[in-house]
Amino acid sequence: MGPLPGSRPAPPSPAWPLLLTVAILGGCRGSTCQELAEVYAAVEHKARPCLDHSPLPAFDPAHCEQHQTACDAEDLARLDDQVECYQRLDTCQADKKDAFLDNITRCDDRAPSNTCEAAIF
Repeated sequence: MGPLPGSRPAPPSPAWPLLLTVAILGGCRGSTCQELAEVYAAVEHKARPCLDHSPLPAFDPAHCEQHQTACDAEDLARLDDQVECYQRLDTCQADKKDAFLDNITRCDDRAPSNTCEAAIF
């Protein structure tokens, strides 16, 4: 049975644009492991003015992808927080090396559980 003569169809739900945006943006985002690899490379670049080597451990995104099932939803949320923290780091300045390293430590405080961390690194 169709709409009554002279009636208009109901307007679309106001929530649909939000759901569409979430679906599109969610699909564009990289995997947690790929994001970690990218941010680790960025931190290494930001550290170069002060340090001879990266302040973060070596990271293999393929290994991470293979073992990511050891991480639960809380671990993944903490990893996302950690990525965002690393992204906010400024480039190290020679006279502010200690502050740069302190900021990295603050990001490291957002680490996932030991089980997850041991599996993906």
